[in-house]
Amino acid sequence: MLKKIIFLLFIFFMITACTSFAPPSPLMTFGGPKTIEKSHSEVGLGVGTGVVMFPGGHAPGQGWFGRYKYGFSDDFDFGIDAVGLSRNDKETFTAKLAGRYLLTNKLRLETGLGFADDSEGKSFNGDIALTTGTINGKIWNYYTSLRFGASKGYPGSLFGSGDNVPNDALFALVNLGSQGNIEKNQRFIFEGGFGYVMPRGNRAGTLIYLSCGILFDIGE
Repeated sequence: MLKKIIFLLFIFFMITACTSFAPPSPLMTFGGPKTIEKSHSEVGLGVGTGVVMFPGGHAPGQGWFGRYKYGFSDDFDFGIDAVGLSRNDKETFTAKLAGRYLLTNKLRLETGLGFADDSEGKSFNGDIALTTGTINGKIWNYYTSLRFGASKGYPGSLFGSGDNVPNDALFALVNLGSQGNIEKNQRFIFEGGFGYVMPRGNRAGTLIYLSCGILFDIGE
């Protein structure tokens, strides 16, 4: 399993075969707690693996992650996160537009809205998170996020779900990560997370993921 996550960046999200729910927006943090500098761009790439476990069943999956952010000021950046997932014979693509605002030197607020297309239906989704962590001149720094999300299911899918409507769902999780300074404009990210998926009309499931990747800071 570790061989699948040694390449670049990502977080993972997974839907089990026994409980259907509307897929969320990308739920990874992937670096923190600062925002990108004004007029700079942040590009991220990565991979990950994970599972959502419901009573009576679970299944593993893996996926890729991509990010682009642009710094409108030293305290605010905005851009897109995207994730592609594969589990058994099913596929998911989810993306969000998200803004990040630096509340203090070590506390960042993030919120986003997105859309997902899945083998079991579509969803409109969003999430909000607070991220804090260490900022120093050492090679390694560490961060954590508290994140909440929601998704609303809709019928139809590019992957062939027909008229199926996945259950609306709520999400709550903690992201834990470390970032290593490879060079001045490159950071290696290793991140994991633990949380809960709460589909409407069903018992909650447990979400666990591992991911890794690279962030690039592209200057003016």
